[in-house]
Amino acid sequence: MISNDSAQWLYPALTKPASDGTYCYHIQRRISVWFSIWLARHISSNAATGIDLIFGVSAAVLVLLDYWLWGAVMIQAFGIFSCVDGEIARIQDRASRIGDFLDTMTDRGTELLLLLAIAISLGTKVNAESAFVAAFALLGGVFLLTASSEKFRSTYQMGYPKRRLEKLFNLFCGGSDSRLLLLSIGLVVSDLSGDGLFLLWLLWILAALSYLNFFVRIGLVYRHFGANKPTES
Repeated sequence: MISNDSAQWLYPALTKPASDGTYCYHIQRRISVWFSIWLARHISSNAATGIDLIFGVSAAVLVLLDYWLWGAVMIQAFGIFSCVDGEIARIQDRASRIGDFLDTMTDRGTELLLLLAIAISLGTKVNAESAFVAAFALLGGVFLLTASSEKFRSTYQMGYPKRRLEKLFNLFCGGSDSRLLLLSIGLVVSDLSGDGLFLLWLLWILAALSYLNFFVRIGLVYRHFGANKPTES
């Protein structure tokens, strides 16, 4: 049963202060909470994940078709609904492991589709090989960051506190919220300027920052959690 007092769910009640990215915590959550409070009375969290996937796939298709401005808008809609499904689960008190699994796979799969769409579309405006190499370089960095976050969560049974430990990286590449925000900005700027070089260089910069972030993260985990490592059986 959902309480009629929606005020109890207002920002920041539904946030995840430790693991939310900076952009997600301060901007996206302030918007998503209004959708979550209303939608929680009508749909399940898994249905919200399905809507989120539609936004993500639509964003990738729009980018692929060279509608970069609309693609950027849809990416931001996807980012907001990435918050909605978890918030609905908490409002309905129906958080589940399968819901968490579907949410994570939707986020990772959409980011993969978006990077592939950007590589293909950007390749028609700059050197195609450069576009694909830059996109796959970033994809590798994203893989390392997401794999380290998920491994941390499975090991320590808690979300990796990136907003607390990675204040600087969290603004640019630490989470998907910041990466997708910067990619959205890159799409808008490149579309308005008619020059794909800005987006190409942005991919390379994000890739470099992602790899650096990964190595810094290893050091941070060892420093803050190494003394509490569980022993292997």
